[in-house]
Formats: sequence, C-alpha cells, structure tokens
Amino acid sequence: MGITVSEAIAEATSQKKEKVTLEQFGAALGVSKQYVGQIKNKELNRSQIERLEKFLKVNFTKVNNNDCVDIPVRGNLSASLGQGIEIVDETQTGVYSVSRKLMRDVGANPNDTDFVPCEGDSMYPTIEGGALLMVDRSKKEVFDGKIYCVRLNGNLIAKRLQFIPPNSVKVISDNKEKYDPFYVDLSKVLDYDFEIIGEVKWYGAIVR
Repeated sequence: MGITVSEAIAEATSQKKEKVTLEQFGAALGVSKQYVGQIKNKELNRSQIERLEKFLKVNFTKVNNNDCVDIPVRGNLSASLGQGIEIVDETQTGVYSVSRKLMRDVGANPNDTDFVPCEGDSMYPTIEGGALLMVDRSKKEVFDGKIYCVRLNGNLIAKRLQFIPPNSVKVISDNKEKYDPFYVDLSKVLDYDFEIIGEVKWYGAIVR
C-alpha cells in the first residue's frame, strides 16, 4: 500500500527537520501546489514516491512497508491520571504497529506520536488507570474540552485543559469530587516545571 500526500509531507518534514512546503511537493511531482492541496488525502503510487524520495532526499520506507505505522512506546514512564509518577526514563522501550487508517481517523501525526501508559484516577470515569494513551506531541495548542498530556514537576499527567484568555489554561480533572482544578499563566516565567506535552488523540484499556 502507498502513503497519502499528507503522510508523506509529514514524514519528509520530520526527516529533513524543516517544513516541506506544498510548492516543493508539487515541484517533485510536476504539479501545482493547489493540486497537491486537493489530493492531500489520496495515496501516492510507487513511482510518485520514488520521485519524491529523489527530489527531497528522504526515505519513505518507514511508512511504506505496509498499512501500519510504528509508534514508539515510552514504557519506563507513566502519565499519571492523578497522583503522578516520577519520570525515571523517557527513552523508547518498545514499538506498537498501528493502522495508518486509525492514525488518520483520530487525526494523529504518526511522526510525532508516542504511546504512554498511565496510572491514577483523576480522569475517571473517562479514562481508567492502566490505560494506554496515544499522545500527539505536535498538537500543543489548547482547545477547550480536549485531553492533553502535560508535565508537572517531573510527572506526566493526563488532564483536560481549558483556554482562559489571554494567556492562561485551566487544568481540570474529570474526577471532580476528588481533584480540584488549578490554573497556569503561560505568559509568566513559572517557578515550577510545567509543559504541555501533546494532545491525547486516543486511549485504550490495558487488561491486567
């Protein structure tokens, strides 16, 4: 199976460490950038992929082997749903092969997505402890009501975030009876560690 134009652009951007434009893609394929935009969700054939690889000096082998994408698992860290588990090692400890269609359906960028196991009960009943989070690190802009993985004082925490104009976010637990919300002013230099790691695009229960 081939890869879509959107996936190829994301993969090329990831490998080159710089944004690959529609103009560059069009030049490689011999079409206009407008046409590239129109076909961004269509799959490329082998000949098109080879032209892109030669023109952009990238290799699409990683996402072209079959209809799955390899997503790293950060197995030695936990995204806490409440009490927080100190991060000891953020290195990759495994890989899960995931359907490319699933990645498209949930809107996750395969080049910037990790699986992170989580513990705790602050997002219960939405997410139970022991679930596996699919975290897209390229999506850090806060939209109301969405769930994000954030780092707070060395701990990864899954929380629902709400944007409070002009520069603050409200950090919310779904388990409201047990956990109070708190606020973070992103315009100020914080005296504690806080970072939005990425948006949780999918989660699933791990049966133990």
